[in-house]
Parts: sequence; structure tokens; C-alpha cells
Amino acid sequence: MLDRIRSDILRQLFQYWDEKRGDRRAPSRDDIDPAGLIEALPYMFLIDVLAEPRRYRVRLMGTVLVDWYGQDITGRYLDEIMDQELGALHELVTTWRPRRLVRESGRTPGRVKLYELLALPLSTDEAAVNMVLGGIVQVDLNK
Repeated sequence: MLDRIRSDILRQLFQYWDEKRGDRRAPSRDDIDPAGLIEALPYMFLIDVLAEPRRYRVRLMGTVLVDWYGQDITGRYLDEIMDQELGALHELVTTWRPRRLVRESGRTPGRVKLYELLALPLSTDEAAVNMVLGGIVQVDLNK
């Protein structure tokens, strides 16, 4: 997966997650030290995975994401505000495999902007994914 990630920030996030994971399917939230992710923090999100019924609640949203989205959605459930990426989250939680998505974020005449999203599973008990760590970075194809 690392060779498919365009953003240096998301590549660093993946490498950090992979190092903390070791031989496990996923690291736990306790394994993640924000001090090791200083450059990525403004682009990061942390989502709680609630089992019954399956829902996703935003625990943390980086400052760049808040500015980009136009509001802080910390504490909100994703199914209340979007549905576009819920299928990818369901797949990640079921398969334990990281997900990388590239989506169009808007058009300006003569310019196309995309965002690259990386979502990584976290687990406290190695029995279920209970959090998702990730980041979103805008990518300008015209640069």
C-alpha cells in the first residue's frame, strides 16, 4: 500500500502505524503517541467504532480538517453528516485492512483538486477494530 500513497504526510502516518502494529493486525490507541506524528496532526482524524448498532463517532479532528470542512465535527456521528465514505469504513472494520481513497473535492475553472484519505484500524483487544486513525490531505493535480 505504501507505494500507492501520494502524500508524504500520509506515507509517514502509514509507516508510523505499521511500525507500531508490529506482528499484530493493528496497534491499539495506547500505542499511538501524538509526539511521533507532529507534522501529520493537523491532517489527522480519530474515529470511535461503536459495535451495536455499527456507527462511527468523530473523536478528534485536526485543525486543517476543521478549516477545510468549515466546522469542527468532533463528537458527531458520521452517518448524521455524510454517507460517502461509510462503505470504506465498514470494509476496514470488517477486513482490518487499511483503506486509501482519492476523491474529487471541488472544481475551480482550470483546476481539479482531490483529497487523499488514509484510514487505519486500531484495536484494544485484537478481537475487533474499535477505532480508526487516519488523515486527509488535499492533492492538486496541476502542480
